[in-house]
Amino acid sequence: MGIAAPHRSRGIGKALLQATIEAAAAREISRIELLVRADNERAIALYRRFGFELEGRLRSYLIVDGAAHDALAMARLENRGNP
Repeated sequence: MGIAAPHRSRGIGKALLQATIEAAAAREISRIELLVRADNERAIALYRRFGFELEGRLRSYLIVDGAAHDALAMARLENRGNP
């Protein structure tokens, strides 16, 4: 998911993420994964607030305007009482 620059800081990302988590829970999906550019501190902070944890770094995973960027693999696990 991404929010166009003119629409950032309006709670849209938070609302989309909350809706995604709720939809996953309604379908009993216990794991949500995402990739985020490693230098996108605002997005990473949002994901952490929603319980996503870092699982790894993918070096030079994205090319944007000819420049390579690392991506972070993050996941949120819903504990459903399973081992």
